[in-house]
Amino acid sequence: MKTTIKTVRFIDFMAISVQQIGRAGVSTKHNDIKLQKVIKLLKGYINSLSGGKERTTAVNFNIIVSFVLRALSIIVSFLTISFSLKLLDTNKYGIWLAISSTVSWISILDIGLANGLRNKVAEYLAVKNYKEAKIAVSSTYAILFMIVVPILLLFGVFLKYAHWNSIFNTKLDERELLLTIAAVFIGLLMQFFLKPIASILQGDQKIYKSNLIQLLCNFIPLVPIIFFSKYLHGSMFALAIAQTVLPVVVLIAATVILFRTDYKHIRPSLKQVNLAKSKSLFGLSLAFFIVQIAWVFLYSTSELIITHEFGGSDVTLYNLLYKYFSTTGIILNIILTSYWSAFTNAFALFDFAWIKASIRSLVKIASIFLAITLLQLVLVVPVFKIWVGNKVHVPFILSCVMAIYFCVNLYTTLYSIVLNGTGKVKMQAIVSLITALLHVPVVLVFIRYFHWGLNSLVYASILWTVIQVLIWKKEINSALKKINKTPKEKIVVEPELVFDTK
Repeated sequence: MKTTIKTVRFIDFMAISVQQIGRAGVSTKHNDIKLQKVIKLLKGYINSLSGGKERTTAVNFNIIVSFVLRALSIIVSFLTISFSLKLLDTNKYGIWLAISSTVSWISILDIGLANGLRNKVAEYLAVKNYKEAKIAVSSTYAILFMIVVPILLLFGVFLKYAHWNSIFNTKLDERELLLTIAAVFIGLLMQFFLKPIASILQGDQKIYKSNLIQLLCNFIPLVPIIFFSKYLHGSMFALAIAQTVLPVVVLIAATVILFRTDYKHIRPSLKQVNLAKSKSLFGLSLAFFIVQIAWVFLYSTSELIITHEFGGSDVTLYNLLYKYFSTTGIILNIILTSYWSAFTNAFALFDFAWIKASIRSLVKIASIFLAITLLQLVLVVPVFKIWVGNKVHVPFILSCVMAIYFCVNLYTTLYSIVLNGTGKVKMQAIVSLITALLHVPVVLVFIRYFHWGLNSLVYASILWTVIQVLIWKKEINSALKKINKTPKEKIVVEPELVFDTK
């Protein structure tokens, strides 16, 4: 009976939605109002499936819309690559990739502020403490500004005197190369400074809006790239402007609009910058930064070890297998990311029952993805034959251990998202740092003394994920016990500091 009612509701929702979209297409004057009605209808339908729980409704809505937006972003990305290759030849496009990937290190310079702000916004908005939220937002922008200005000045000096053709081992026109690098660097630096708006949306459990902004940042450059591919063939500078500068326009527009409407009560202000009062934000950000750096180190050193110990062909094999099995984790991560700020909200309000129920649901979902990963293992040989032909031979043992690693990693990622939501990430930072430091020596021992070959990297990764999943789960249980024993009257906005930033 319940299934029938839900089916009827879904049919009603789809019928009304189609009607609203149709009307929106006819009358452009009230498009925004019509779109809001469609969103309201979708939320109403999801609410009926979620038992009326507002937080669960928000999470489910974010998951559904995020899947659609991510799918569109992937399509746009493939189209962008296709037309970029028409704009540039393969040699120039390879240089472009080298330039953009080299400059992309800017993204980690926020010392974890993006994730720290996300948690703080979720905490403060949960208890409607807009004053503290405004201080956190203002202080974040101030810190990012203090990071951006010196980097920009140093780059200005370096840009003038560096020999870019020598650095990238090319023979391109010096002026075009210099302009391209300047456009990429300034564009990515501005995107870096404008990142907080995404963190605010995520903290307010409006991840779908953050994904919509990202989709626009991907889509807006596609139009000029198509035009450039016909009329400015070979211009790397034109591609740089389209892909790195135009998204800045989208981010500025989104930031101004949102701070004038939905978030005018927490709009950044110079008067509200208070670095001393925001100490917990910086401590939390530092913990997230350590976790982020540890992950980057683990991922980047693996390919260096393989190149040094086995050669370039094994890098290709390892990389392709890693990408193949990681697809399930990427899909699961869309679901988990939607829960991050919801957990922060629930911990701030001491909603013990919702937290436990959500963890149980996520464990069940992760188990489904585990089954999919095992299916991937069964299909690995035929899939690789279709994907890359006979160019790569896939060893059975390596495929098995890689599948085991990703199965365990599903639960490690799940529990880390819960921990991220609590804001108690001190232990996560410590363990991540220790495993990152041990990774290279342990892998080399496995290779040189146990002679486990390429499997050594995966064995070490499995060891770290098993250790992490056990510690993460213990930390979550400890946090839940503490919350369960705390009277609701004693709720405080400021969590305990995870690091002393003095």
